[in-house]
Amino acid sequence: MGFFSVLSSEFAKLAASKGVLASVVAALLVPVVYGGILLSATWGPYDHLNNLPVAVVNNDRGAMSDGSPVNVGEELVNNLREGEDLGWEFVDSTHAMKGLQDDKYYMAIVIPEGFSERVTTVMDPNPQKLELEYIQNEGLNFLAAQVTRTATEKIREKLADTITQTYVTKVFSSLGDISEGFAAASDGSSQLADGTVQLHDGTSELYESVSGKTKDIARLADGANQLKAGTGQLYNSLASKQSDITKLANGTKELKDGTSLLLSKLKSSSGDINKLANGSKELYAGTVDLKDGTGQILAGLQKAEPGSKQLRDGLGQLAPGSKQVTDGAAKLAAGAKALEEGIKQYQNFNLTTKVDPNFQKIVEGSEALLAGANSLRDGAKKVSDGLAKAQPGSVSLNEGLKQLVEGQKKVDAGAAKLQDGAKQIADGNATVNKGWGDLTDGVTRLDNGASQINQGNQAVNQGWKQLTDGAGKIDNGMAQVNDGTSQVNQGWVTLADGATKLNDGAGKVNDGTQQLATGLKEGAAKTSGLNLGQKNIEMFSAPVELKSDTLNEYQYYRDSTAPYVITLGLFVGILIMSMFINFRRPAEISAVKWFTVKFINLSGLALLQAALLSFVVLVLLDLQVDSLLGFLLMAVVASLSFSAIVLFLAAFGGNIGRLIALAFVIIQLSTTGSNLPIEMLPDNLRNLSEYLPFTYSISGFKSVITLNNMTAAVTNMGILLGFMGIFALLSFVVFIFVKDGKHTHTEEKEEGYAF
Repeated sequence: MGFFSVLSSEFAKLAASKGVLASVVAALLVPVVYGGILLSATWGPYDHLNNLPVAVVNNDRGAMSDGSPVNVGEELVNNLREGEDLGWEFVDSTHAMKGLQDDKYYMAIVIPEGFSERVTTVMDPNPQKLELEYIQNEGLNFLAAQVTRTATEKIREKLADTITQTYVTKVFSSLGDISEGFAAASDGSSQLADGTVQLHDGTSELYESVSGKTKDIARLADGANQLKAGTGQLYNSLASKQSDITKLANGTKELKDGTSLLLSKLKSSSGDINKLANGSKELYAGTVDLKDGTGQILAGLQKAEPGSKQLRDGLGQLAPGSKQVTDGAAKLAAGAKALEEGIKQYQNFNLTTKVDPNFQKIVEGSEALLAGANSLRDGAKKVSDGLAKAQPGSVSLNEGLKQLVEGQKKVDAGAAKLQDGAKQIADGNATVNKGWGDLTDGVTRLDNGASQINQGNQAVNQGWKQLTDGAGKIDNGMAQVNDGTSQVNQGWVTLADGATKLNDGAGKVNDGTQQLATGLKEGAAKTSGLNLGQKNIEMFSAPVELKSDTLNEYQYYRDSTAPYVITLGLFVGILIMSMFINFRRPAEISAVKWFTVKFINLSGLALLQAALLSFVVLVLLDLQVDSLLGFLLMAVVASLSFSAIVLFLAAFGGNIGRLIALAFVIIQLSTTGSNLPIEMLPDNLRNLSEYLPFTYSISGFKSVITLNNMTAAVTNMGILLGFMGIFALLSFVVFIFVKDGKHTHTEEKEEGYAF
């Protein structure tokens, strides 16, 4: 089916169903009837306040003031009777309370018994404020409670003017007495002027006496100041050296502690030095014995050398004595071993031998002796074991013996050197022992001297502290003297200045009393001529009148509610008309065609209701707007935007979507600037209002009805067109995915759809 075929089919369904057509027309009239009622020029919350019942109870018993009766309660009741601000009913307390309990009265005003008596206390030292009681029945109607509260404020202002007038009347009545008082004061001021002349003469003498001593007092203060400077310098000099004296005392104490520690260490090491000297003597004695032993060994080896030749020549004779040679060689090896161990033990006892080159030679000789002895032992064993091979082994024995002789010679030479070194060590340690004793004696004398220096410096330190403290006390005393003389000097200067000012003041008092006498005479003359008429009293009691002007004034109450009423009517009207439109897309029709047809259907109805409502409001109700074209454009844009929103909700959820649309309306009733300005809303609701279309519809209608601000109107229309574009796009998406090809005409009637 073509686009125009679908569109003509839709309008044909509407024309064919008279009932549906009548329902659509009735829906179009909903915003018209709603706007016609609420936008009537003769309807407003303040038009019929005289029908609002308010009870007035007068319990005031009146009072007397300066012999004249005062009855403020009665005057207030008479003023209320003359006005028609509210529906006043003048009853007693019983009827008023019963009327409030029976919800007959919106408010009750009670004038207490001592109302007038409190007015008479206006000139008393402790005046009593008037208390006007009022009781509101706010539950009947909140707006009525605000109106009645405003009325009580006006009553309070009238009473305040009355009391002020009473006060001014009393003040003006006393001005005559004031005039007489001025005359009497003028006579007294003349006598006062005579006395001030004598006062001025006395102050002149005082000034001359005080000013003559000012220079002497100043010299005394300067001398005390110089003395203070000298004592301060003395104290600072002593105090600045205190740290040096303390350091000297502390240094000598540390010197004493150091010498005592040195002496203690020297004495504790004396025993070790003695042991070292004695050990070195024993070392020397041992080296002498070692030298003798090695000489004997060398002599023996030298004697053995010819015998080895004889042994070689007479091997046949060695067999019987081979065992004896073997035993002797073993003993020789054991002795060499013992000699080596004794040298090592001596090295451990005297560690200096480990670095002594001469002693190292002894060590090497002992090692060579041990090696030779071992070789001899081994050779003897070989001789004993291999008699058959004695002839060849004798050669080796002869050679080994020669080596042993040479080694023993080296050992003997090393022992001689060891003996010389040991003697030098013994002599050196004896010298060290004697020097250590001399050093200990010298340190003992140094420690005694350091002790005496320490005691002397401690005494100097203590004395210097006492000297510094004394200088500080002198300086503090001089500071007090200096301060005292400075204060005396300042006080004398102040006294001189005071005497000068007193003298000058006495002269001015004299002049002032003359002027006072003249002024009092003139004041008496002027106060006697004051105008104390009723108009002057009224001027003083209420000197200010409010003069107000209003910008963008509402001609009728309806002008303030028109933006909200028109907005609500357009949205509700299009919501009702959506109930007669079938939004289910048949399978054989494309989404684009179906969306276009339904959008045109609903938009056409939106334009129709906007035109109809504008005609009724502008022509029949004669609503005055600042911009006629702006109003018409605003109505069209708002109605089209609302139609796009309703199109999306109805197409997406059917009747559930329409319920959502109704809830959407309820949410916007108090959050879009209808009852309260958006600026007065809580933060969360104020932020929410920025995303609600009613906000921009109401603001736009205000701009063209009363504010004459087309720039704001165009801005709001642009935002509403943005809403229309967004929801139109969402509706198109819904039509793409939602379709029902089996939907029959009977089902449409059952669901309430017409076209």
